[in-house]
Amino acid sequence: MSIFSGISEKLREKRLKKAGVDTSLDSKPYLLNERSPFALTESFRSLKSSLSVSVAKNGTDGVSFLLTSAFPEDGKTTVASNLSLMFAHSDVKVVLVDADIRKGRVGKFFNRKNSPGLSDYLSGQATLDEICQPSAVSENLYIIPCGTISPRPYEILESEKMKELSTVLKQKFDYVIYDTPPVLLVADALALAPLVDGAALVCRHLSSYVSDMANALNKLSFAKINILGIIVNDYKGAKKTKRKNYYYYEHYGYGSKRSEEKPE
Repeated sequence: MSIFSGISEKLREKRLKKAGVDTSLDSKPYLLNERSPFALTESFRSLKSSLSVSVAKNGTDGVSFLLTSAFPEDGKTTVASNLSLMFAHSDVKVVLVDADIRKGRVGKFFNRKNSPGLSDYLSGQATLDEICQPSAVSENLYIIPCGTISPRPYEILESEKMKELSTVLKQKFDYVIYDTPPVLLVADALALAPLVDGAALVCRHLSSYVSDMANALNKLSFAKINILGIIVNDYKGAKKTKRKNYYYYEHYGYGSKRSEEKPE
């Protein structure tokens, strides 16, 4: 069973070509799969473990949290999609909600149309069964796309119907993950602040500015949201560190000679 995703499409294709893999046959370039680098898969597994202990389940209801970023192009949707997939492969029911009604991209990751989706449900144009569908990559992972572009995204995300939906989703799923727009561009993520158990800020290594991250964290804090931490995407270590990490991952990687050795 596949449990995998890429940092960026170009970087992933470069790595796969170097390994002799035909990337033209890869229908899901952004999602983790059996050909993804071992280190990348372990990074998402570690992230999943950290978040699962940061927000413990309380009673029978599930846990909900949102992912946001300071600005676009930080890999927020890539992280949200692969994190959801990793949770789903832990034999728990997960729903990934695309709350970026302005420019949602979750549907693209899972080969789904954006409509009908969240905005259509909130405006009374679609039912929950119509917008919440199982993904093709895991029977435990469900997807709610963003829906039709709305002229008032903040208002519908702040509506009573959204509050009711969040309650229903936590009753139906173990984990509810919201992918929201960049918090320094629009306030949509803040509309969901009272509904979730926590939030994580995604930034891109050697791209995001510390000042922007600080401003984004201040906005989340002002909304009294439980900040779970910062997720550094597309990390590029120093060459010496890369060589050392490569050795470690080769040592513990799937199918390595060391892992196949029998104990004495």
